[in-house]
Amino acid sequence: MVIAVASHFLIIRLKQPTVIGELLVGIIISIILVNIFHVDDTPSDTIAVLAQLGSIVLLFIIGLECDVKQIFTKQTLIVATLGVVVAWTLGFLIFIYFFPDESLGTTIFGATIFVSTSVSVSASILQEMGLISDKIGQTIIGAAVVDDILGMVVFAIAKGVATGDVTVAGIAIVTIEAVAFIGLGIWLGKRYLCRIIHRLENYAQSCGLSYTTFVLGFAFALLYAFVAELIGISAIVGAFVAGAVMASLPLKHDLEKGMKYLGALFVPLFFITAGLAFNLEGFVSVWVFAVAITIAAVASKTIGCGVGARITGLPWRKSFAVGTGMVPRLEVPMVIATYGLLNGLIGNDIFSAAVFLGIATSLIGPLLFRRILRSESKGKEFKKMEEVCPVE
Repeated sequence: MVIAVASHFLIIRLKQPTVIGELLVGIIISIILVNIFHVDDTPSDTIAVLAQLGSIVLLFIIGLECDVKQIFTKQTLIVATLGVVVAWTLGFLIFIYFFPDESLGTTIFGATIFVSTSVSVSASILQEMGLISDKIGQTIIGAAVVDDILGMVVFAIAKGVATGDVTVAGIAIVTIEAVAFIGLGIWLGKRYLCRIIHRLENYAQSCGLSYTTFVLGFAFALLYAFVAELIGISAIVGAFVAGAVMASLPLKHDLEKGMKYLGALFVPLFFITAGLAFNLEGFVSVWVFAVAITIAAVASKTIGCGVGARITGLPWRKSFAVGTGMVPRLEVPMVIATYGLLNGLIGNDIFSAAVFLGIATSLIGPLLFRRILRSESKGKEFKKMEEVCPVE
């Protein structure tokens, strides 16, 4: 935890998301332990459990940002869907090319890793540039949230396919289970669980009790995570759905405040532990694949989401700004990749490539986004100058 805080001070000075610092710290510790001291860098069972709790907390926090009524618009659905379809298709083709001997289930799961956009990275860049309330900012945030939801559905399907027989019936069953869990979970949560929490919070306040919404909200998140794991989807999908349900609570700010403290404790442990799993030798053996899939990741979101934004009526330059704003992949892909590694669905080499992908796209995406918007602002200034001083 102390090392995580130290990495935050350093990475903030470089104007990068703190999660990148946590991943890099984990990678550096792993390299030092293995290559210099020749010590096993496998985390203890206690640290592994705390890291898994960190992934549940992280997905719950992301879910809390997802007000279903506000994010499910025609524009965000089109932008996110095209981005997911193009990204997954390119990823699938690249995995087949580089790993022709892998099973179809592993290939499907591998392609799923780099589907979801990083909401936190995109949001931090938009906030820094003062574009959160702008049309571009609203489109990116809404599409990124829908993207994560679609990514969770795709992940649940890929997990089911990778761990079972690859048949049309099997894929159909897993798809129905994933969609049913998300849909039914949101409906039951909004209709019953949120009302229960709200009434108990009002009663608790009359009794002078505090933290009721936070404790019950997180308890229900763990319940959703347990049920999701029980039916074979994944605990992180359940945590995400629980967050989306709790987003409509009247006292959501109390829950968010408590979750920020939990996140500050456990989420860094998850990312540092993920960095520890980075294997330098494994990465060296697949560095060409890592570079190829990173290029594909950047191109797929820029083109897929950019075309989707253009279809919904945005100008071309703003459309490609939306596309580049959707490029970063960090939290959810890292959670999915870590799950795959721990459950034997992917090896250390593919996982190390996924870590590289997450860090690279989180650096490249904001650079492209700023460049496109800077060019647009310069174009507007030149147009204004022409109106004042026409060029003959």
